[in-house]
Amino acid sequence: QAAAIRPQGATCTPANGEIPNIPPGLAQKAYAPGQNGYYIVQFDGPMQESWVNSVEATGAELLDYIPDFAAKVRMNPGQAQKVENLANVAWVGFFHPAYKLNPDLTTEGLYTVRVEKGANAGQTASQLDAAGVTILAREGQTLLVAAESAQFEAIANLLDVAWVDNFLMREKHNEYGAGAIMQSNTANTNGYDGSSQIVAVADTGLGGGTANSAHADIPSNRVTAVYSWDAVGDGSCYNAVNDGAIDVDSGHGTHVAVSVVGDGGANGIGKGTAPAANLVFQAVEDYADFIGICSVYYADGYYLLGLPTDIRDLFQQAYNDGARIHSNSWGSDAAGDYTADSAAADDFIWSHPDMLITFSAGNAGTDANGDGVVDNDSIGSPATAKNVLTVGASENDRNNDWSCDTSLSYTTCAAQGGQNDIFTYGEAWPADYPANPLANDPSAGNAQQMGAFSSRGPTDDGRIKPDVVAPGTWILSGYSDLYQQGYDGSANPRNGAWQYDGYGFPFNQDYKYMSGTSMSNPLTAGAATVVRDYYQKAHGHSASGALVKATLINTAVDLLDENNDGVNDNDFPIPNSHEGWGLVNVAAATDSSQEFVDNAGGLNTNGNATYNYTINSGDFKVTLVWSDFPSTEAAATNLVNDLDLKVTAPGGAVYYGNVFSGGWSQTGGSADRVNNVENVFVQNAAAGTWTVEVRGFNVANGPQPFALVIDGNFGSAPTPTTGPTNTPAPTATNTPIPTATNTPAPTNTPAPTSTPAPTNTPAPVVYMHVGDLDGSTSSSRTKWNASVTIKVVDGSGTAVANATVNGSWSTGSAGACTTNSNGLCTLSETNLNGRKVSSVTFTVTNINHSTYVYDASANSDPDGDSNGTSITILQP
Repeated sequence: QAAAIRPQGATCTPANGEIPNIPPGLAQKAYAPGQNGYYIVQFDGPMQESWVNSVEATGAELLDYIPDFAAKVRMNPGQAQKVENLANVAWVGFFHPAYKLNPDLTTEGLYTVRVEKGANAGQTASQLDAAGVTILAREGQTLLVAAESAQFEAIANLLDVAWVDNFLMREKHNEYGAGAIMQSNTANTNGYDGSSQIVAVADTGLGGGTANSAHADIPSNRVTAVYSWDAVGDGSCYNAVNDGAIDVDSGHGTHVAVSVVGDGGANGIGKGTAPAANLVFQAVEDYADFIGICSVYYADGYYLLGLPTDIRDLFQQAYNDGARIHSNSWGSDAAGDYTADSAAADDFIWSHPDMLITFSAGNAGTDANGDGVVDNDSIGSPATAKNVLTVGASENDRNNDWSCDTSLSYTTCAAQGGQNDIFTYGEAWPADYPANPLANDPSAGNAQQMGAFSSRGPTDDGRIKPDVVAPGTWILSGYSDLYQQGYDGSANPRNGAWQYDGYGFPFNQDYKYMSGTSMSNPLTAGAATVVRDYYQKAHGHSASGALVKATLINTAVDLLDENNDGVNDNDFPIPNSHEGWGLVNVAAATDSSQEFVDNAGGLNTNGNATYNYTINSGDFKVTLVWSDFPSTEAAATNLVNDLDLKVTAPGGAVYYGNVFSGGWSQTGGSADRVNNVENVFVQNAAAGTWTVEVRGFNVANGPQPFALVIDGNFGSAPTPTTGPTNTPAPTATNTPIPTATNTPAPTNTPAPTSTPAPTNTPAPVVYMHVGDLDGSTSSSRTKWNASVTIKVVDGSGTAVANATVNGSWSTGSAGACTTNSNGLCTLSETNLNGRKVSSVTFTVTNINHSTYVYDASANSDPDGDSNGTSITILQP
């Protein structure tokens, strides 16, 4: 079946003769000879490396993946003609200006204009100015402009403009007993407390702005660095008052930081999930006076203006300091859209696979249609990114203990017996939650329920988001006492006695309750830190971000009352748009019951990796996660490298990733073509050997690394064919923290006790196959000779040496050869009678190796002159 091309704004199938419906003013007609322009090149099917190389060999430059099996390409008309004539290219067409406009653009306002990578952004800015577009700011390849709909056509028709989008201000996600619910206390007691890790938090500010004034629960010897990202105001949009790294507005940054790494002090109040980890803090909030046209859209106040236009700069600073988990409780109200921030986050993780970045899902969950159920499609950005861990908010439950400070006269705490009032969603936000069961549901007290405000998925291209949830209502954590007065530009913001000004609800002067996905995200970032700490201590392994993400998803727990009706009937079993894959369980994620594979070598198109696991009867859970190549805002779907998870039961039943019903995997269905997280969860799995296979369906930018986590009632492991890829054996505990400049080592961190070494780690069966068959001939007057060269590769396309290839000729003779270090060997059939034999066919009958297993079904030939198993050679 012919594949469609699916850029934003138009879908068509060129192979069927269809053409996109493009408005006349937004259609590209032609390019001048020799002029570089932008095209879409679609291939015959899943993109093979040799096909991509053949396009690049013409001098064309591949930029972004466009579904299906296509790419945005920069080239001139002559190169386009050459590319169109290539054997495996199905179609070449223009990348029309219409594809550059977000279909959801408002009619008037502020917009971001992204200039294509490698193009001259200054020249594009001059062209915009000449077209009458008001340029407010420029940073790198991104411009902030003020425009109206009548100017969109002119903007899109500028050659190097790549994307035009609504400008969305990044904002904190806090407008609205992790230890027991997420079971982090159990993991901490077992020694997995984050002490071998550095975690970064980007937020408003941290206490007094220094390591020594952060908070009593974050000792200065665990603060690696505190940075202030100051807003840059050029006078065209706003003037910024920079306050350094101090937390003077809402106390938001201190609250989330303590949720990640706070040690709970003497009484364990507000203890974080990674209470021994080191912290890198990046303060990004400043006060802004908006001027000119910007003042029409924004009021003066505190904004996250320190966040760079290219958020990869933020991640890189923390990464350089040794952080491998990065927590972000902020985002823009993108309503499921994949934005430039989403692509930047994906790109950083692709380039730095050992880092996991977490983002809060957002607080845009509402019941707009009044049916008593929170509506879909409200995930913020960059939480819409593929590779980040997106966190929604479930409800907190403190066993009815919502204590407050009775000495505070501005509260009703004393009159309520020392307890805060846990209001209902309908009481607090009647317009957002007008109907039951949400209207009369208390905002906390049931750990099986979702926070009504938590943003819901899926993303606009159908991916499952959020990934997981954690408690996010009435979270008790530390805060800075600087925030009450606000920052007015004076040198001393701490100029008054402590008082409450409406942010959160007080416990006492050092701690308060806050709600939002801002609160669930840092608890989960701490959990990710603990999981990475576990792999380091229990296995001596520096886990990839994909492995940490897979572990948290594999061990998450399905909530039972997602619709908040008070009945644990699991109306929305996993996976769903409310909770994703469920509630984080830190104890389960670190109890050494799972097997894992952290495959850094990766797979290309048609590559495969297979692993066998022997289990006793019981539930069997397999999670596949890969950090995908970044997509583009111009693509209608954002998966680039598509891997498939296939699990085969002992009796032959086949389960594909993400084919679920009632919270468990079902046989049948088809492979997932949307998500880069795939699960197979089999309830009451049969005893025996289960086969787990990962295959590369379409790897446009490979090879693609991946991670697997497997959980089951393991029996004896099968006889291994080869050792597991990149899975080191367990080593001693007490691994030192990652090296970073001026990073003090944590002190007084007890080593884990009685941590059993993992057992029954089945080794994967690693397959090999024919990767190329090439024929050649020589002749005399009446005789001729035929030779065939065979290349043997593994699932990732890497040459396999010392493989013995057995084959037969159509003449009846047979032969064998052994591959060299390049995976190549040659067999010949000589002295063929040219009068009687005009062609001869060679067939590979078997390949043997001491560690690899031959998979004939994967045989391929990128040249297309054979089917990978047999080749016919003609008489010269």
